[in-house]
Amino acid sequence: MDQEIMAILGPSGCGKTMTLKCIAGLMTPDQGKIILNEQALFDSQQGINLPARERNIGFLFQNYALFPHLTVHENIAFGIKSLPAAQRNERVQQLLSKVRMERFGHRYPAQLSGGQQQRVALARALAPEPEVLLLDEPFSALDTQVKERLEAELLEIQADFQGHVLFVTHNLAEAYRLSSKMAVYETGGLIQWGDRQTIIERPANKKVAYLTGMENIFNGIVSGIEGSRLDIGLGTDYLSLYLDNPSSLEINQEVSLAIRPDYIKLADKGDVNCILAELTGSTEELSFYSYSFRFNEKINLKANIPKSSGPRLIVGKSYHLHLPPENLVIIGDNVSAGRSS
Repeated sequence: MDQEIMAILGPSGCGKTMTLKCIAGLMTPDQGKIILNEQALFDSQQGINLPARERNIGFLFQNYALFPHLTVHENIAFGIKSLPAAQRNERVQQLLSKVRMERFGHRYPAQLSGGQQQRVALARALAPEPEVLLLDEPFSALDTQVKERLEAELLEIQADFQGHVLFVTHNLAEAYRLSSKMAVYETGGLIQWGDRQTIIERPANKKVAYLTGMENIFNGIVSGIEGSRLDIGLGTDYLSLYLDNPSSLEINQEVSLAIRPDYIKLADKGDVNCILAELTGSTEELSFYSYSFRFNEKINLKANIPKSSGPRLIVGKSYHLHLPPENLVIIGDNVSAGRSS
């Protein structure tokens, strides 16, 4: 892992926080290895299990876990007691400045807001200059404005941080904004990891697709293969897309197509890659309408159409929808094909 932010994404109870605790040495895995910069922190076969204090890892807990009887200054200094007093105080002052808390060193946690407590907890985690910074759902308890401000501050801090950052979240938008790499968890296991854009645009299977917000998944039959172009039959309709490696597919093979609700557009009759679908439901969001459509009597689609596109559509009527070829992907437990660039 390079010097960057990696998000661990998944639903509640899937093992995200447990992974962080195992890395930090707060829990012991049943088996396996944990390697950091070529040093074994844990190796079940070799009998290696470094205690947490020797791993040089910073941990920001979900509830911040500040010591209520210590001041802000004392909380930050807690993990660097081995430093001489003058050096320790200088380090604390540097971190207070970095997290914009210079005037609060004398206060106690109970006298701080949630956002201020998080800043102190982050400064305390950074104090020993760790090789890895672990963040456990750091923004989950904050309101939107504070959250956005602290996300920006985290990115500023990460730019100067010389180590790795792993943070746990179940919020896809948060993971996308902050990370360059993602690991997707489901029921206690890692199901895909890699570059953020690859996971978002080319999910390895249906589980990853659903967890990363690709809600429209439906089956079709391969009806044509020509070069990188693939035609998929959907009853009386068909859609086309372009693949990096269509040779892995065969005519008449059943495949799963997927597209994100944000990519579907309203279209005119006769446009390419269009289907006629009945509007079955409508929900108004802040800047768009979330529509539910049905076509071929059995395939359901969700589309997020900006309000700027026109007036609200009428439930019960049928509309032409454009599914851009560049935004369609084929996914499945046995088939995975990416889009040609």
